[in-house]
Amino acid sequence: MLSLRERLSKPENEPKTALGARLRDVRRRLGDPDRHQFAERLGISKNTLAYYERGERTPDADVLASYRLLFRIDVNWLTTGEGEMFQGQLPETLESGAEPLDEALMEKLAHVVWSVYGEAKQKPPIGRVTREATSLFNRLREEVADLSDIDLVEATIPRLRLLLKRRLDDAAREPGTGKRSA
Repeated sequence: MLSLRERLSKPENEPKTALGARLRDVRRRLGDPDRHQFAERLGISKNTLAYYERGERTPDADVLASYRLLFRIDVNWLTTGEGEMFQGQLPETLESGAEPLDEALMEKLAHVVWSVYGEAKQKPPIGRVTREATSLFNRLREEVADLSDIDLVEATIPRLRLLLKRRLDDAAREPGTGKRSA
């Protein structure tokens, strides 16, 4: 028997691409949350998510990184179909009351990335800010057991910032990675 939501909702069109099918599979595997709610978590509109899931548009690197960050989706699986859908344990579904990602913390980490790149007089490539902020978040999660401990989080961020700065400085010194000389 169909639920009220299933009876009232417009039927979804079949995806035109394998990537679109995998994107839809992710949402369904996560408990088939409301498309609007799911899109909001990804930072995109409901219509954009529908275009992606139907295979009418291809998500950019930032959106793919959001799937990885928010839902632990293996981006290699998402783009190629090879490997496993999830990296590590299956995440909580959106409707289970799982603790939402701290948007202010992610914004702060993205700001750290922008400022470190700015100090290095570099412009990060498309999608790099999301990847770097995600990397900082994952490192922070490894080092701070309780992310609600604001004092400890605030004390750890400058260290993570320094590590990112050193990594960028090291990469700029490696031959073939910096700007071309005249």
